[in-house]
Amino acid sequence: MKKYKLFLPVLVLIFASCNKKFLDLNPVSTIAPGQFFKTAGDAVTAVNGCYASLAQSSQYGATFETLMEARADNFTDQDPSSNAGQNYQINRYSDNPGNTNFYNAWVGVYNGIFRCNTLLTAIDGISMDETLKNRIKAEARFIRALDYFNLVRLWGAVPLLTTATDPVNAVNLKRDDAAAIYKQVEEDLIFAAANLPATYPAADLGRVTNGAAKGLLGKVYLYEKKYAAAQTVLQDVINSNVFTLLPKVADVFSTTNKYNAEILFAVRYAKGVANQDHSFWYANSQTITVDTTLLKAYDDADLRKPLSVAVKPTGNANMMPRKFLDEPVNGNAGNDFPVLRFADVLLMQAEILNEQAYSATGNAFTYLNLIRTRAGLAELSAADLPNQSSFRNEIYRQRRLELPFECDRWFDLIRTNRAVTEILANKKVTLPGFRLIYPIPQQEIDIMNNKATFPQNPGYE
Repeated sequence: MKKYKLFLPVLVLIFASCNKKFLDLNPVSTIAPGQFFKTAGDAVTAVNGCYASLAQSSQYGATFETLMEARADNFTDQDPSSNAGQNYQINRYSDNPGNTNFYNAWVGVYNGIFRCNTLLTAIDGISMDETLKNRIKAEARFIRALDYFNLVRLWGAVPLLTTATDPVNAVNLKRDDAAAIYKQVEEDLIFAAANLPATYPAADLGRVTNGAAKGLLGKVYLYEKKYAAAQTVLQDVINSNVFTLLPKVADVFSTTNKYNAEILFAVRYAKGVANQDHSFWYANSQTITVDTTLLKAYDDADLRKPLSVAVKPTGNANMMPRKFLDEPVNGNAGNDFPVLRFADVLLMQAEILNEQAYSATGNAFTYLNLIRTRAGLAELSAADLPNQSSFRNEIYRQRRLELPFECDRWFDLIRTNRAVTEILANKKVTLPGFRLIYPIPQQEIDIMNNKATFPQNPGYE
């Protein structure tokens, strides 16, 4: 049984209480699946547990900020000793397969997938309203899609599980290629978009909407360079008029204005509530600093620059980007983590339109300038960006300035084939090509012990 424990982190369900509001992430019981799935309330409880997996420290609660941002060039870790230097090693491209960040994230994400798969396997056996049933399926499939999107971007080929795998079948697990992972992600998001509502009542704020599903699907298509498909779904999001840019960019991250009209999907937290808050992001020590190349990239008039400047929360000795500043309760914060917001949608759509065909007029410039003017910058025209290449570079620049610390920069560098050159220019560090994806956790390699079906990523052997 030990051999399969990492793929089956739990053989029981641990879900949030259906008797409490959606945001409540506290587990209330440990229940065998066969005894649990009886009513529609059980299904709601189960999908709440799927959401809760995203908030854990192994994902957006802590580890993703290291894996998805420390690897890039928006901040610099100058602390080679804390956490046995493992975060520092990721920041400086000297990590190895034994780094516990990899193990924690791998197990955490597969735990979330296990929860989604268990729910999706059992829910058809529940007699309940079909519209609600399909909505809950769609929520679970969105979360599973997000999980696999993160896995494939971090590690490349990974095991693709769409059912609640048991220990007997786990012996056959293998690393499925990235194309198969992306195909499943697309299918899950297409189903989600077709079965989710546009909005929810206040009590369910934070559940996945069809706009969030379409927005994430557009992002997936962009990574696959399926530009026409991406344009279609992202235009649906824009035309829906459900989401909009807030007039002031700082308000997007206000802790008193959470899940505002710019947020398509965020991982939710509650300050001052045990197991529903989180430690401060990017504030582990004063030796972790916002990279000077990011701050220098802003124009002085750019209203986003203050959001990237490092500040201290009250009563806290650590520094952190103002974007995620929250006054602590019991030493922890409670702001939500924005996974996808409307500014990202507009920048993606502008990029996609330009990649298909540069145009001196039209929506690509319109969407780009919406981002620029909200930031207090002048509009640009074809006189400033006269061709596809110059427009592309401005989009890349705006993505860095608009989305720092939101777990996009590292992946943007990789998907646009700029990681090696940008890291050398900004961090003055050579980035070996094999480090564009992470090593499979050594614990997984040792447990599977099969180089044919479960090899280590090249360069990390």
